[in-house]
Amino acid sequence: MAFATINYHSHSLQKASSFNIVFPDDPAVPRPWSVFYLLHGLSDDHTIWTRRTSIERYVEGLPLVVVMPNGDRGWYTNAIDGYKYEDDIVKDVVGLVDRTFPVKAERAGRAIGGLSMGGFGAVKLGLKHHETFASVNSHSGAIGFLRGDLKKNKELSPEFPRIFGEKPAGGPEDPFAIVEQIDHGRIPAMRIDCGVDDFLIEQNRDFHKFLEERHVAHEYQEFPGNHNWAYWDEHVQQAIAFHVRNLKLKS
Repeated sequence: MAFATINYHSHSLQKASSFNIVFPDDPAVPRPWSVFYLLHGLSDDHTIWTRRTSIERYVEGLPLVVVMPNGDRGWYTNAIDGYKYEDDIVKDVVGLVDRTFPVKAERAGRAIGGLSMGGFGAVKLGLKHHETFASVNSHSGAIGFLRGDLKKNKELSPEFPRIFGEKPAGGPEDPFAIVEQIDHGRIPAMRIDCGVDDFLIEQNRDFHKFLEERHVAHEYQEFPGNHNWAYWDEHVQQAIAFHVRNLKLKS
């Protein structure tokens, strides 16, 4: 696999930004490639997945590009007061990858996933932009964060009210509300997992129950583990296998 850091000007953020990308360097790997957009958590950046996991090794031989964008602490959301991180991912990053690399530039060629804040971002972006992504996964996702206590949310993420407002539950960024508002037949394939000792486990259980009650097809699994890289390095391998099936890839 080949690795690169792409520095670009984000029109949505009106500033310079970067993403890391892993892509096939074996001429025997067929083109066009599909793309897996892999999002980081609140305290990290676009370098973390390659520093703390073996993601490059896990996709070896697959016709699959892994794009790891920089979402800062922006929750992959167009802030009420601030930067447009949702547009940066969906317009600037996806657009640049589509134009620059020999990828399958259509819904059937795109997956999105992430951990914690990135798990929230992947589910939210996958649901809101179901015409863009065919497959979605979340590890330890902060999926119910918008429905939590505002004071506690501000302690974890001081930028929370600036991004989402004072009453985000049920709003346009709430994954629960998005599910209610869209045709369930257009929801991408979805996989959610969380460690049983993770502080976000109840949020994930609540979302799983919510989807079950509405007969929304999805995969849900709990495993031993906590909110850490040992867990994510292990279970991103299952996410890759999930996307390989849904994107109909062959090694």
